[in-house]
Amino acid sequence: MGRVSLRDVSKSYGSAMVIPGVSLEILEGEFVVFVGPSGCGKSTLLRMIAGLEDITGGEVQIGGRPVNDVAARDRGVAMVFQNYALYPHMSVRENMVFGLQNLGTAKAEIAARLDRAAQILQLEPYLDRKPRALSGGQRQRVAIGRAIVREPQVFLFDEPLSNLDAALRVQMRTEIAKLHHRLGATMIYVTHDQTEAMTMADRIVVLRAGRIEQVGTPIELYERPANSFVAGFLGAPKINLIPGVLTAMQSRTATVELAGARVPVQVIGGTEGAAVTLGLRPDVLTLHPDGPIPAIVDVVEELGNVKLIYATLPGGHPVVAELRSPQLPKVGDTIRLALGEGQRHVFDADGQAITLHDGPAT
Repeated sequence: MGRVSLRDVSKSYGSAMVIPGVSLEILEGEFVVFVGPSGCGKSTLLRMIAGLEDITGGEVQIGGRPVNDVAARDRGVAMVFQNYALYPHMSVRENMVFGLQNLGTAKAEIAARLDRAAQILQLEPYLDRKPRALSGGQRQRVAIGRAIVREPQVFLFDEPLSNLDAALRVQMRTEIAKLHHRLGATMIYVTHDQTEAMTMADRIVVLRAGRIEQVGTPIELYERPANSFVAGFLGAPKINLIPGVLTAMQSRTATVELAGARVPVQVIGGTEGAAVTLGLRPDVLTLHPDGPIPAIVDVVEELGNVKLIYATLPGGHPVVAELRSPQLPKVGDTIRLALGEGQRHVFDADGQAITLHDGPAT
């Protein structure tokens, strides 16, 4: 029973309210990622689920049981920390079974759980080594193994890959995803890295200033962001958010005027002459000699078959285009940008999406 329920959960430090009130249902077996900028409250929320932070208000339930007043060790959760939190004087084997020994688990059961976890994580050759003799990726696997042997209802990960280099992060990301599929356990994962969130999550919870901005699958949040904050946080390279004015309103069609160009859009709501923000993913923009949007090239990045063109629109607004054309402009060139296929997101003056979508996200 690994279902986690947060019911108007809040956290304050004295007079400072850091989480005003969060309600969320995490289903058994789900891989849910909390994502957001530093200071948004994602790690605090995770630690309240773990029992490492007191809850100011609301209720946390794990497996249908309220756990506000239940000690961390008795909540049926296991946490993997950013800094591994391994005992340096203990071997890998000792680190992995230490918690079970403290709980009084039978020796035969400890041995069986250790063997299973070591096999899953391919740690058998390292069981007698000390943490100092392991690489960063191996230490993180030990920390995960220590969580696995507890056989928790819920696994909690607090930015577990942030101390690893880029190549190891990709490898460990894959290993954690495979582990989830193998165990079928509920996992809650905190990160500030939107790539980790997009590639690993069943659902993503986007947080800002202690509040949930949007919850959904990666593709739902990418294709249908609820506001400009979510749109700007997910996707690499980042979405272009360009100020404009809504004109030519007729039924659900309109035009956004920006940088001397007129871009047709479909919207729900909005008023003639209102200030809006047009969101265009970099791969929507293409080079075309008769394109409606002029820009001056600032930087050209060649990333194999993908090229990124960083440019400036009239009025000084930056924009990036993701191209796959063999012919590239040079720094200082004036180019014309056209719009290819892809969603044109429109956000009102408060940053809320007013885009009309045809059918469900796929």
